[in-house]
Amino acid sequence: MNFDVILIRYGELTTKGKNRIDFTTLLVNNVKKKLHQFKEDFLIKKEFDRLFIELLNPSSSSTIVAILQKIFGFSSMSLAKKVSRQPIDMAEQAIAFINYYQPQTFKLEIRRNDKTYQATSTELKQMLAPIILKNTEVKVDIHHPEMQIDIEVRKYFSYVFINQMTALGGLPVGISGKGLVMLSGGIDSPVAAFLTMKRGMSVEYLHFATPPHTSKEALAKVKTLVQKLTPYANNQTQRLHVVNFSMLQHELMHIPEPSYRITIMRRMFYRIANILARQYHCQAIITGESLGQVASQTIESINTINDVSSLSVLRPVICFDKNEIIKIAKDIDTYETSILPFEDCCSLFVPKNPIIKPKLAVAEEQEKDLMWEDILNVIIEKSIVTYTIGSYGENYEKS
Repeated sequence: MNFDVILIRYGELTTKGKNRIDFTTLLVNNVKKKLHQFKEDFLIKKEFDRLFIELLNPSSSSTIVAILQKIFGFSSMSLAKKVSRQPIDMAEQAIAFINYYQPQTFKLEIRRNDKTYQATSTELKQMLAPIILKNTEVKVDIHHPEMQIDIEVRKYFSYVFINQMTALGGLPVGISGKGLVMLSGGIDSPVAAFLTMKRGMSVEYLHFATPPHTSKEALAKVKTLVQKLTPYANNQTQRLHVVNFSMLQHELMHIPEPSYRITIMRRMFYRIANILARQYHCQAIITGESLGQVASQTIESINTINDVSSLSVLRPVICFDKNEIIKIAKDIDTYETSILPFEDCCSLFVPKNPIIKPKLAVAEEQEKDLMWEDILNVIIEKSIVTYTIGSYGENYEKS
């Protein structure tokens, strides 16, 4: 069956008070960007508690719905038929649904958005139910119906629908500023990126490579992860900044206390991330750290590493266990890519006995004789490649 309109419910956005218009306006803009290729097939109408996407070409509805299911900022949506406010027209559309889908039982729910309408929701239900029962063989079951028919009566039209599809929820991407995601290539950091976007923050990505120790396949894996995350973003493409960390990595092999190697390495990561974040107008660093998961993610390690960052570091999965993170990774289709057996620079240079509870004073002492400031300058100036990646792969690169 073809439908006339997609009815979108704002969910959390309805709680935003005077600022609601900022959230809903950005949501509309994000929807238009994502549906740009179908711009001749729909019209958008925004109301106080609903967003209506009128389908000018109903045959594209399934593709449009699939795109909408990856947009943050609304709680649910329904494919609906738009009819007049006359009870007989509402009843006829309900009968059409029953005849088409052939349920044995049904339940009727009516929501009267326009309180000036001549009948209450209960009165309207009492009018429609006899007409439906008289013209079909379906029976009423208010507890476990095979089909629930919903009707919303609004100012100019009524909307009749039988489905309510859950959406991603969250806030429109871009309403909460921009962050820089430290994307390792593992399971956790893509999930952290997804959850950050869910709270309305747009993102760019930062990856550290140590060629020739890390392979081209490892880089391709990271690019694929960005590609899989792009449909959730507010732009058609995303930027991935790849840092060649080899010079500094080899310098770190000579620190006096090898157990501090990962701690110092991650402090260097954060220093580079802060520089790039400011360069690209990002307001926070995002990581996939989960408390206690590995040696560098104990609270002592987090505090020692975090000390070098002047920007806020957001850790969306900090209190998730591994199974919870894996579930989300599977839901967003990053898991199978994340577990491909290509090593990142962290795993390749892990010392035999990494420090679990590093002390800040000791970490600073380990860095004292390194030429890290000079090397960082070289890295920032000459050792970063930026890739622009869309949903269909890499677009171009620049040094």
